[in-house]
Amino acid sequence: MSPQEAAALLNIDLKEDLEEQVELVIFELKQKIYRQLDQLLLYPKWYKELQRITDASSALDMLFLEDKQATFTNFTNELNIQLPMLAFFNQYQVQRKEMALQFHRAQVPDVLQRILVAWSEVQKQYLEFWSNRQELFIEVPLNTQFDPQAVLKTLEELKDKGVLFIHDLNQEGIPDLLQQYIAWNQKIWTKLQLN
Repeated sequence: MSPQEAAALLNIDLKEDLEEQVELVIFELKQKIYRQLDQLLLYPKWYKELQRITDASSALDMLFLEDKQATFTNFTNELNIQLPMLAFFNQYQVQRKEMALQFHRAQVPDVLQRILVAWSEVQKQYLEFWSNRQELFIEVPLNTQFDPQAVLKTLEELKDKGVLFIHDLNQEGIPDLLQQYIAWNQKIWTKLQLN
């Protein structure tokens, strides 16, 4: 790839400060990814985008030096699927917060990709957890975004009623929000299994 092709690919001007422009391209992509962190089906697209930036930067003779303060450290990377629903949900949210902090701090495409790969493994465990019950045939669009606070509140209410584990849920007693949330997780899990 020539420098001109790389500049065209990144939509940057070779006459301007290349480092600043590439940083802006990375920042904009990070913002886009961050808004859709829970959309696991988009991850292959993000991996390609990050690789595209790396390849184009290499063609422009730009080397990414990892920021020592923002280097990738593995978060727990494993969820305890034996936990009650509320504790499991909270465990996931704690890991999500740690991952998001690392993602926010990282500036190097390779580090960003490693964080996403590790996070995708956690998300797969999370999806599988919610899919370990009878499938709910509710139509929920894949791009639906759920408010974690609303899900948390629903799980707390169920805990107060003595419904702790996913196998304790009966079809009639599942609150609407939780039905949609479980169906959404199941739908994504099924699509991942097919790919």
